[in-house]
Amino acid sequence: MTATCESAPTTGEAVRSQVRAFLDENFDRGISLRTWLERLADSGWASPRWPAQWFGRGLPADLAAVAFGEFRKARVPGPPAGLGRMLAAPTIIAHGTDEQKQRFVRRILTGADAWCQLFSEPGAGSDLASLQARAELAGDEYFVNGQKVWTSGARGADLGILLARTDAGVPKHRGITCFAFEMDQPGVEVRPLKQMTGDAQFAEVFFTGARAGREHYR
Repeated sequence: MTATCESAPTTGEAVRSQVRAFLDENFDRGISLRTWLERLADSGWASPRWPAQWFGRGLPADLAAVAFGEFRKARVPGPPAGLGRMLAAPTIIAHGTDEQKQRFVRRILTGADAWCQLFSEPGAGSDLASLQARAELAGDEYFVNGQKVWTSGARGADLGILLARTDAGVPKHRGITCFAFEMDQPGVEVRPLKQMTGDAQFAEVFFTGARAGREHYR
């Protein structure tokens, strides 16, 4: 968890003062990006709206905006953008176990892990109630079979936010589980989808007996 012990500022001027003091003490253009992102994550300023115990400052939106403004003025790098910080980390903070928060959240802020979103399917699109990818429980592990499509950043992702059907005996909008899914494992095949431009920002992802352990779901 974050080592930050400062009291949360309650005014814009207090935010500016704390951010400037943090930058004066910690930012040096000679340090590596990795070192800087680790300092930023541990300070709570990378995502100041998050809870203080999980690498944030617990600030309301208006004060968080003041903090981001100070970072822009100083022209210092912010935390990595993408689905990890926008979706995975907030979901884990809101619904995950403490062990999952400790395992995943800081690594998202430091850029150690990149995430993708494994929602859409060929026969369902974004209609999540119609998804067909299955995850079957055997002991403490789920075994995943099925396909996802239009997955942005799948080729470079370390983990994915996977939605899969775990109970086919209930109405289709139920019986779905969200997993923090390891992408680099046997049983996962990522096939790029080439666009008219020649780029391949999206991909199909196929699962054949891929695993998701107990630590990867709630």
